[in-house]
Amino acid sequence: MRIPTLLVALAACSSAFAVAGPPAPGPEWFAAHRAALAAKLPPDAVVILRAPAESPGNLLDAYRPDSNVWYLTGFSEPDAIAVFRPGAVEGKRYVLFVKPRNWTEERWTGRRAGVEGAKSEYRADAAYPVADFEKELRPLFAGAKALFYLDARDREFREKLITAWRVLAADGTEPLPALDVAPHVAQMRLVKDATEIAILREAATLSVEAHRAALSLARPGVNEGVLKAAMVQRCLAGGGARMAYAPIVGSGPNSVILHYPDANRTMQAGEMIVNDTACEYGLYAADVTRSYPVSGTFSSEQRAVYDIVLAAQKAAIAKAVVGAVHHDVQDASLAIVVDGLIKLGLVKGTREEVIKSRSYTAFFPHGTSHWLGLDVHDAGSYEFADPTDRWTRYSSSMAKLKPGMVLTVEPGIYIPEKSEGVDPKWWNLGVRIEDDILVTEKGPECLSCAAPREIAEIEKAMKPSSSQSR
Repeated sequence: MRIPTLLVALAACSSAFAVAGPPAPGPEWFAAHRAALAAKLPPDAVVILRAPAESPGNLLDAYRPDSNVWYLTGFSEPDAIAVFRPGAVEGKRYVLFVKPRNWTEERWTGRRAGVEGAKSEYRADAAYPVADFEKELRPLFAGAKALFYLDARDREFREKLITAWRVLAADGTEPLPALDVAPHVAQMRLVKDATEIAILREAATLSVEAHRAALSLARPGVNEGVLKAAMVQRCLAGGGARMAYAPIVGSGPNSVILHYPDANRTMQAGEMIVNDTACEYGLYAADVTRSYPVSGTFSSEQRAVYDIVLAAQKAAIAKAVVGAVHHDVQDASLAIVVDGLIKLGLVKGTREEVIKSRSYTAFFPHGTSHWLGLDVHDAGSYEFADPTDRWTRYSSSMAKLKPGMVLTVEPGIYIPEKSEGVDPKWWNLGVRIEDDILVTEKGPECLSCAAPREIAEIEKAMKPSSSQSR
């Protein structure tokens, strides 16, 4: 018999700190986030946050709380609602609606904080069973002039909430706006504090260890899944509750598929591996990719492509400095990739012509950088100058880089089989190199560059030990 697994109160966070590492954030940390959000809103606003219920039939992994809800409350159980009124009197500013304690249910799905735990552990001023939310809604609305909400993509919840709010508005003489609070929270999450940076460092460090484990196992005749399994084992054994995203371990023809999902092919001599795998730790995601030859030694073609991608990554990382514009990172990598593609004869024309025609996208079809944090593609505006299409967006992110921002830098080149006009010696050769970069006053800090990145380092790490060679 299989039973669904829910997390104990705070388990989505605390289980990720089960081994030595940075301490889990305390109630004061979440309270500070609520206070910071309150400062952005009118004093007579009411904020309502919906924590989603667990997906029916979820048997694969522990429940993961909504990032925004957790960031503001620390509450990690499903099917809950948080309400806070920044301008309310003391004792009525923060209310939680949660599933009550019920051992008959908890013995199947995990222990709960319950109503009392919501107050004692999560510092709610008041708490009620989640079933009482609609009954308590009108007094919670009383005197509020603006509603800000997160609906967790729960359409039924949103419609009932907005309907109740409109009834209140109809009783008054002034318009009462109902607005999504997510953009405000996203901007708060964009710059990480010392607590978040410490957790992100741990996620990156653990991911580095996982990549080193995979490197030591890669050789002809080994299944891609062996590398994936070793990395998952290292992440979970190191205190991660789950992977940051579905691992991508693709060799040969799979190395040119950006989000190859299967990891079930036997690797062959002469092929490249693109391994995009990372750990989540304390709900914060790393995002790390390494590419290396199955045989353990780069061929001349593999080396040529790899050198271009590594040079592009280094140039892009160098642009991740305070005051720079985010698209500078993309521009720096693109210039080097395009020059490299021209030099290899994969595209024709000048750099300017190739960029204008976008012919490079046949081999470099994605952007170079995204925000990183509680989500692998983290919240926060890119301040696009022209958001009309994704190719323009990559070169139009106008966000100014500030200390505490964390972003990926991940150029790549992928040459599919039977690419038009391309010598077959290049076919099925994929390379992506991705690292996690912290913007600091002293310059960019790479959180994940301890994973072998230089060709000599990779080849050394892949040399079989004496026990393997017997």
